[in-house]
Amino acid sequence: MKRIRDIGDKIKKRGLLLLLPFMLPALCACSALEEAGTDGALALADYGNPATIGDGTVSYELPVIKPNVFVDRLGYEPESSKIVIFQGKELPERFTVREAESRKIVYTGEIRVKGTDRGDTAYNSYGDFSDFKTPGSYYIQIDRYGESYPFIIHDNLYYSFFKRACGRLSAMRSGADGGWKMQETGEKREIDACLSLYQLLLSYEMFPEVYTDDTGIAESGNGVPDILDECRYELEWLIRNAGKEPESGGAACGYRAATLAKYAYLTKNIDSAFAGECLSAAEAAWKNTGKNLSAADDLVALAAAELYRLTGSRQYEALAEEYLADSAQKEARLSDLEFFAGITYMNTKSKVDVALCDLLIKKIMAEAEEIAQRSQQNRFLIDSEGEEADCGTLLRGVLRICVVNHIITNHEYGIIVENHFHYLMGRNPDSICHASYLEGQNLQTEDIMEDPVENTAFIFMLSELIGNQ
Repeated sequence: MKRIRDIGDKIKKRGLLLLLPFMLPALCACSALEEAGTDGALALADYGNPATIGDGTVSYELPVIKPNVFVDRLGYEPESSKIVIFQGKELPERFTVREAESRKIVYTGEIRVKGTDRGDTAYNSYGDFSDFKTPGSYYIQIDRYGESYPFIIHDNLYYSFFKRACGRLSAMRSGADGGWKMQETGEKREIDACLSLYQLLLSYEMFPEVYTDDTGIAESGNGVPDILDECRYELEWLIRNAGKEPESGGAACGYRAATLAKYAYLTKNIDSAFAGECLSAAEAAWKNTGKNLSAADDLVALAAAELYRLTGSRQYEALAEEYLADSAQKEARLSDLEFFAGITYMNTKSKVDVALCDLLIKKIMAEAEEIAQRSQQNRFLIDSEGEEADCGTLLRGVLRICVVNHIITNHEYGIIVENHFHYLMGRNPDSICHASYLEGQNLQTEDIMEDPVENTAFIFMLSELIGNQ
């Protein structure tokens, strides 16, 4: 696996600011396409004339029009997979890639038919232009069905977006009160904070090389990766407010124990003093978890696995193995917490049950293969039974593929991760971007970077794309 080197220096030289010369023509072209109405991403074949109503007058109310050429509206990296999706019954044999400004043809590709979907009403075809790698601003054009939205090709795209997503976390800082600004309150606020932190910490654990100490937050330059500083900012709030949130119960305690233990394990050689404070807080949270019978088994398994890896204590080992043994043998899919617990248990340096690890890895691999098969069969190449999917659900599923791909380095799984990124960035039925790539960008849906849980899962996805380059 080729690992990137000195990403911090690279982004300074080729970072987000360098994307703007490519992005601005594309954005301008996008505006022109939308204003034109009958040009660009909209299929002329589907328009028809204004309808005549009962009294003979003409109604100019047009139906909702969707494009028939689907691309990532942000763009692609030169070496990445580049798939365009077409919808149409009688498509031509070829498509072209054109420069956004000059409209000059720079690439011609073959359209491959996959089949029909949704009761034979949607004809799905695909074009692959992965071997076109020249940086610039482009769009896809096919005869009769129009054009795609503009997009860019740039060799630092994922990291630029990764840095923007990480920056959203520091923008959430609340100031004097400490902690991130979050919409949720009470136990739900604690749980969302812990889950967000846990996803960040797991990402750091697997892809530490993508996290630098120069992203421009207040703590930059202190010798600690900025993502750990960001996590510490929120963890300090969690420790101060342990049990003070209204309706804070066993679930919040369990999440707090797992998250604090994970941070302590990852930073014990970086900041031993605060790691010790986190360990004490994690053990206190664990005791409160045990007093509350409402804590779910999978949450107990996760907290026990994290504390066992951190302390090596037999009490945590026994509980982790008891619950994970049940998880590994059940027919149902592992819950997210069971998945995290299994990964942690298998990665501990303390004694483990080898037979249990074997069962867990087989189940995790089998479930990853199920995700891969669903993604291959889906019209938009995502882990969903239908063509539309909830962003949070998609991100949780692709996070598992990221983890498994880190373990076995499967090229197919890397492509699946990319396809989910492209779906979120516009290669979906409505050609909607689910994450903003410019300040003040007006999305047609909620921005996943404004939701801490979804944003941190998004960061995880991007860290995998960068870390496995």
